[in-house]
Amino acid sequence: MPRYDYTKTMMMKLFMARPDGRGGSVVECDVERAMAIVRQVDALTLGVPKIIYLVGWQFDGHDDKYPAFDEVNPALKRQEDETPLESMLWLMEQAKNFNTVISVHINFADAYDNSPLIYAYREKNALIRDRNGRPAAVEEYNGLPCYKVSYKEEWESGLFHERVKTLLKLLPLRQAGTVHVDNFQCYVNRKPKVDIKTMQAYRKKMIDYLAQKGIDTTSEFTYREGPLTALFYGNIVRGFLWRRYPVDTLGQLPAVWWVDKLKKREVFNYYPQKYAGGLLKGKYGEILYGNIHGEELWRLNGGDANAQTDANAWHKEFLRQFAATNIPYFYLATLQKEKLAGRGKKLRMVYTDGTVSYRHAQKIAKNGVLMKINDDLLLPVMFKDDMRIAYSKNGCKRTWQLPMCGYKSAKLYDISAEGLQLIGETPVDHGGILLDVAPGQAMLVELFKQ
Repeated sequence: MPRYDYTKTMMMKLFMARPDGRGGSVVECDVERAMAIVRQVDALTLGVPKIIYLVGWQFDGHDDKYPAFDEVNPALKRQEDETPLESMLWLMEQAKNFNTVISVHINFADAYDNSPLIYAYREKNALIRDRNGRPAAVEEYNGLPCYKVSYKEEWESGLFHERVKTLLKLLPLRQAGTVHVDNFQCYVNRKPKVDIKTMQAYRKKMIDYLAQKGIDTTSEFTYREGPLTALFYGNIVRGFLWRRYPVDTLGQLPAVWWVDKLKKREVFNYYPQKYAGGLLKGKYGEILYGNIHGEELWRLNGGDANAQTDANAWHKEFLRQFAATNIPYFYLATLQKEKLAGRGKKLRMVYTDGTVSYRHAQKIAKNGVLMKINDDLLLPVMFKDDMRIAYSKNGCKRTWQLPMCGYKSAKLYDISAEGLQLIGETPVDHGGILLDVAPGQAMLVELFKQ
């Protein structure tokens, strides 16, 4: 069983740094700013459970020196700490006070010539090989050829176990209980031949190895793999040959960043209870929603860390995404599906309690009573029926109907990154509550029966 229920836990990434090409880092978010984001996000999300994976925390930043990940990026250190590791451990510990688990984004598939482990991987023949038996660079990142790890040889040589043990000695990831593995695809090894099914079996061993240590593996996307996986980042197999190749990681990965290329039956049977997210792409995402990413909102000016910017400019859009995407996701995930019906704009998910989520206008209603339409909503939050969140993107004055549960009044709180601020009280009249929500405003509505 996974350590976390990803239908009740926000799963996000925070981009920290990338190599500058001169032996240093371009830092977008150091440990101090990361802690400020953690505090503000906790206020904006009303304290719901959260996991944040740090991207570019190692060496000089994102995609640097894999397959090694045994050094914290020195550019992220706080001034008052002696080492970057001390700063990292401080962040992981402090975040717990804000309902947040800090873990790391790593990569089990990539290998670079600047890695301290590259010679060992070449010696053990643990890289994907071409038809001539030579290590084959599949991609390029940070100006360096990117080789791919052959999971079979890495596992059998003990290299996988060694680098995981080194990582667990460095960081308290058993305590965090989760780690995010970027691009965990399987590739065919040409000579000597190792086929996709064998690679998938070794990938499962890797996932199980972490699970035995109490660590969930989450990953980037939906893994359907075949002989053509290397073409177009796997999109040929996932998009066009999906009937031949089932999703191999169902039951192994409890959550993925992009829940993509699932078909209608798979969406109904698996998402999100068995295969959570992350965001569900496409038309099904418009009725089932998902976990917002956060990452793109926290990046300064599209990744230009030196540009002048308002470091808190993300608050408004984050609040909109949380209210209009995460809150519906949390709510619908508590319900039991009855049928996925309709096509096109008439597509809808019907639940056994009378709730229907419609693609058209992204409407949610229960027994005909409106709960959400476009970006106007009043939905349960924090998994409690007497705590609701009201939100409107463009402003909305509306009487919302509530279940006839004897509610008499409600306290209204404005939600912001500084915390809750009491707005006032309002009556509940025959199950109806009149709310006047300003553009971009989110309110916590606390309901009372007396």
